[in-house]
Amino acid sequence: MKKIIYYDNWDKGYRNFLRIDLLFKEKGYETFLLHTSSLVEENVTVEKEIDGLKFRDFSYYKTIRLKKIIKKEKPSAIIMLNLSFMIDRAIVKICKELKIKLFHLSHGMLIPVESIVDVKETIKETSKKNIVKKINKKNRYALYNYLIEINSLSKVFNFFLKAIKNHTEYTLFPKYTSELEVEKSFVFYPSDYKVMVEEFGFPKDKVVVVGNPELDMFFNSKIKEKTTFLNDLGVKKIDYVAYFDDGLSIVHGWDSNKWMEFLEDLNGIVVEKECQLIVKLHPRRDITDCISFFNQHNIKYVLDVDFKNFIKHSKFVVSHFSSVIVYALLLNKKVKSPRWSISKGLEEKYPSEIVHYYYSKKDFEKTFFNTVTDIEATEKYLLKSIGRVDGKSTKRIVDNVLKYI
Repeated sequence: MKKIIYYDNWDKGYRNFLRIDLLFKEKGYETFLLHTSSLVEENVTVEKEIDGLKFRDFSYYKTIRLKKIIKKEKPSAIIMLNLSFMIDRAIVKICKELKIKLFHLSHGMLIPVESIVDVKETIKETSKKNIVKKINKKNRYALYNYLIEINSLSKVFNFFLKAIKNHTEYTLFPKYTSELEVEKSFVFYPSDYKVMVEEFGFPKDKVVVVGNPELDMFFNSKIKEKTTFLNDLGVKKIDYVAYFDDGLSIVHGWDSNKWMEFLEDLNGIVVEKECQLIVKLHPRRDITDCISFFNQHNIKYVLDVDFKNFIKHSKFVVSHFSSVIVYALLLNKKVKSPRWSISKGLEEKYPSEIVHYYYSKKDFEKTFFNTVTDIEATEKYLLKSIGRVDGKSTKRIVDNVLKYI
C-alpha cells in the first residue's frame, strides 16, 4: 500500500498538507496527518477528518515511542513542517534506519539573514525568564524519543552541552548536521534558499525553491464586488483596515495582554478615522482570553478569509512582519508597520521602500489615508525575493516528492 504520513507537532497547520493532499490521493497514495496535540491541549479528538484529510493524534497508537508508530504504518514517505527541533532529529534518525524517504516542507517565509542576530538576542533574553515553561509534556516527549534513538552516552552529553551553549540551533536557527539530513527541504522563496544554504549551512542540492503553495489559490482566485465580499464577511462598514496577526509570542516577548495593548492603541486610531479594524488571526493564536476584548472594542476577527479580496478591498494593510505581507505587495496594496510604543525594536523583515515603518504614532495618524506605493520598487523586490508567481507551487512539491519515492 502506497502511503504518505504528514507530521506536525499539532493539527493547527493542517492546511499546509491539505493543499498537496488531493494530488497525492490522485496518484493512489493513502495519507493522514500524525500529530501530538494531546501533549499541549486537553480533550483532543484522537481521530477525525477535515476536508477529506484524516487526522491522528499519537495517542491513537497507545505508545510514546515514535519509531513504533512509524514501523506499524510503513509509509513510503513522511513530510514534516519543521526541521530543527529534537523531535525532528529523532524522525530523521528513525527514517534513515527504516529506509523511509523524509521531506521537509517550509510553512512560511524564513527570517531574513539581516534580522537573525536581533531575533537571537530577543530569544536569549526571553528564554532566561521562561526556563520552567520548557519542562512540559511536549518537550519531555521529544527528549525521550530523541535520546532513545541516539543510544549513546557520549552523544547525549554532547547534545546537552551544545543545547545549553546555544539552544537556538535546536529551535529556530538550526546548523546543518547529519541529524537534519532529509531527502529534500522545500522552501518558498529564493531568499529562503539563501538563509538555508548560507546561514544554516544546508547542502545546496538538498534545498529546493518551490514557490509558496498558499499563493496558488491566491493567484487563481477571482476578485468579487466589494459589497458582496463584505456581506459574505459579515461586515457593515465599507472602509476597513486589514491587520495581519504575526503570531507574536514569547519568542518576541509578547503575551496576549501585550498584544491586546497594541491592538487597543491601533484600533483607537482606526476608529477615529471612521474605519473598521479587521484582524486576520494567526493559525496558532489562542484568543480564548481576547474575545471579550474584541467585542468591547468592536474589532472584527477572522481565522479563515479570502486573502485576495480581504486585501484588495481594504484601505491598507497593517502588520509587523507577517509572511503574508507578500499577498499585499502582489496586489500593490500599501503595507504599514508600527514601530512606536511597545512595537519599538521589533525586527524589520522587509525593506523600508517596500513596507512603510512608523516610528511615531503621530506620523501614522497624520498619513493614515496615504496609500501610495512605489510600484517599480515593489515589483523588483518581489521578483528578487519570491520569484514569479505562477499558481503551480503545489504541483512542484508533489512532483518532487514522487520523484524520490
